[in-house]
Amino acid sequence: MLLVANTSEFIDKEFSLLCYLVAPLYIRRVSCNTCVAERMPLRRITLSGRLSAKESQEVWKTVARGLICMVLDIAITLAISISLFYMFAGYVVSPYERPLPCNDDSIKMPFKENTIRMKHLLVVALGTPFFIICFVEALVYRHSQGPNKLANYFVTSTLLYLKYELTFALCVFLMEYLKCTFGRLRPHFIAACQPDWSRMDCTEKESIPASQTYCMNDVRRVRTARTSFPSGHTAAAFHVLLFLGLYLTRMARITGLPSLYKTRNVLLTIFSIWTAFTAITRVTDYWHYPTDVLGGIALAAVCVLPTFGWQWRTHEEVYGFRQLWGERPHFE
Repeated sequence: MLLVANTSEFIDKEFSLLCYLVAPLYIRRVSCNTCVAERMPLRRITLSGRLSAKESQEVWKTVARGLICMVLDIAITLAISISLFYMFAGYVVSPYERPLPCNDDSIKMPFKENTIRMKHLLVVALGTPFFIICFVEALVYRHSQGPNKLANYFVTSTLLYLKYELTFALCVFLMEYLKCTFGRLRPHFIAACQPDWSRMDCTEKESIPASQTYCMNDVRRVRTARTSFPSGHTAAAFHVLLFLGLYLTRMARITGLPSLYKTRNVLLTIFSIWTAFTAITRVTDYWHYPTDVLGGIALAAVCVLPTFGWQWRTHEEVYGFRQLWGERPHFE
């Protein structure tokens, strides 16, 4: 009973902190037992929003202050998100252990290394949006008029990326929760588990209970082999694509900048090909079933669309937020 109480208290604390971080993205007020979060714009709770809003007379001071606040805000958010995730995955959730089916050929595929490795996926999913946001915002500020343009550029770029970063973190948390809840066996489960058949009998049974399934491989690989649905790689890849699709398309339409149209066309073509390749290789590498990939796409949409689906639709939403003014395209 004491263990259950401590676990419940730990979950409440973790969920409260997650709500505090994510609340500014979605809601005005959340009530979830221990979590009550009022809407507080990121501008008010970040170093960039509070310290970099005013522009110094010396350009180098404005740039230095903007860069320092940007790096600190991003690093702090990443550190908190990673720490919470490891605690969440290590102490709060664990995969549902399904019985081992005896006559299911779909879990007997060979084990193959990932074509798209996790480190490469994270570089693309977290790294490239940062540089794209900085580049696009630089184009917008360069071709617009307004006060404190340089200082506001750093603030806007940082806050937008932090919003993307927090949405990505939420997607990862939901992904891990769903993976552990469903506990679907991967196509290479037998190869990853390496069952000890001398202690298991599958001749006259449809399945073997998880408590009687003996794997000779390391525990970490077996745990991973029990988390097929949904596909995390696919969710991350489509998370990037959906965000960039909304951001680049709407920014190009509202600003009317030819350079933004060209940037959008090139980047969306590249990311569409990369995303499709990532999704396909999850199946051909025998890490996922096609339905896992579809689940990853749905998860990305659930995280991205409520957050960014209603942004950058009008001239005021683009220029007003940035304290700029620019010409209205005739087709707005």
